[in-house]
Amino acid sequence: MPEERVHKEISLGGAVLIFAIILSTIVVGRLILGFDVALLLMFIGMFTTAVYVYYYNYSWDELFEKGVVPMVARATGAIMILLTVGPLIAAWMVSGTIPYLIYAGLHLLNPKTFLVAAFIICSLSSTLTGTSWGTAATFGVAFMGIAEGLGVPLAAAAGAVVGGAYFGDKLSPISDTTVLAAAVAEVDVVDHIRSMLWTTVPAFLISIGVYWYVGSGASGEIDMTTVNTIVDAISNTFSTNPIVLVPPLVVLVLAYMRYPTLPVLWVAIVLAIPIAMMQGYDLTTIVKAMASGPKITTGVQSIDGLLSRGGLAFMSGSVVVVFFAYIFAGQLEYTGTFRKICSSLKEKFIGASKGRFVFSASVTGILTGLGTGNSYLSEIVPGTMYKDLADEMDISRRVLSRTLEDSGTVVVPLIPWSAAGIYMSTVLGVSVFEYVPWTILCYFGFLTAWFYGFTGIAIWPSDKKQSA
Repeated sequence: MPEERVHKEISLGGAVLIFAIILSTIVVGRLILGFDVALLLMFIGMFTTAVYVYYYNYSWDELFEKGVVPMVARATGAIMILLTVGPLIAAWMVSGTIPYLIYAGLHLLNPKTFLVAAFIICSLSSTLTGTSWGTAATFGVAFMGIAEGLGVPLAAAAGAVVGGAYFGDKLSPISDTTVLAAAVAEVDVVDHIRSMLWTTVPAFLISIGVYWYVGSGASGEIDMTTVNTIVDAISNTFSTNPIVLVPPLVVLVLAYMRYPTLPVLWVAIVLAIPIAMMQGYDLTTIVKAMASGPKITTGVQSIDGLLSRGGLAFMSGSVVVVFFAYIFAGQLEYTGTFRKICSSLKEKFIGASKGRFVFSASVTGILTGLGTGNSYLSEIVPGTMYKDLADEMDISRRVLSRTLEDSGTVVVPLIPWSAAGIYMSTVLGVSVFEYVPWTILCYFGFLTAWFYGFTGIAIWPSDKKQSA
């Protein structure tokens, strides 16, 4: 039997130094050198392993078995959901479910309500596809051209597109960031989404009010050329029969009835298959699409790019990033590195204040986003740091998971040097600094979270303590 090692105690200074080196490595590697995030996280895992083994006297077996394995094991459900989401998106594409809703949404456009319609349509598209980038590259580009013809401020139009695009990225059950936030905080995805409604619905309604007011002064006529091109392409490729709405409606009903997320997604896939066959696809083609992604050709390149998404391989990159992040996160959790930092924060700032807890977790996510420009890390870092403290302070982890999205997912496109900020500004032709004031949904969420924290609204007691 191997001799048990005596670990060197991790001081607050040592914990902060390790954490600072990790963030610095990500910032320099990602934003300056342009390295791949997954590889950066793998190198960080190598660094933390070396530090804990050679300086703090841990063994590799101990770090792996008691740190990494439990962390990854807790994320297994989320990883399975992420891998299932890929085939689900593909099935909903070839069944015509997502194309039909896009087709229906484009009929909402008129000059006076253009901003509102653009925001709602982008919200609908991102919720159904789970992608903010795909929504901006298709509907966003079309709406920017229409806005220019109507005399609508381009910054406002871009803000409506970005806000709508990130509504679904934050709230969709098939969005990788939604699943990840729930996984990091270790809560059910449906419970996480219900919690997010408390901060997202107010932001959504205020956004609509502002866009309605600004858009009411628009004049001119909408050039429907681009819109009609998309509508015709969809109607010529798919049967626009309302029966294609059966899968999402069943998902909503089963989710409301609180059935487990993974079986619900399986049901949605099974229901989509016969509908896809009604669209003219044979079973072999459908299964291949669910594996490697559909290849949908409508004749319009921009809409083809949006509809040719999904498949098992589509989500593999997200799973790799999560896996490598959990290697070093598991080590930091097991060795008490995160606990040391959180204990100091609680002692010197948070105290017994639940408002300060929410504020601290939120600011940590925002600062991680500012430093790394990565939405995954802006969820994983604060989520891993604060989840045990949430239990200690009798705060539901649903509050923490909600805060991770309010301060991570939707804040990243507001950062000019992030990949999301660069992408959105390039695709829409409006700088980040110009559209930021109009992306109301993206910053109103964390402001609402702070307000709730200090007033006690929607700050529920710990679910773990109630179970005990």
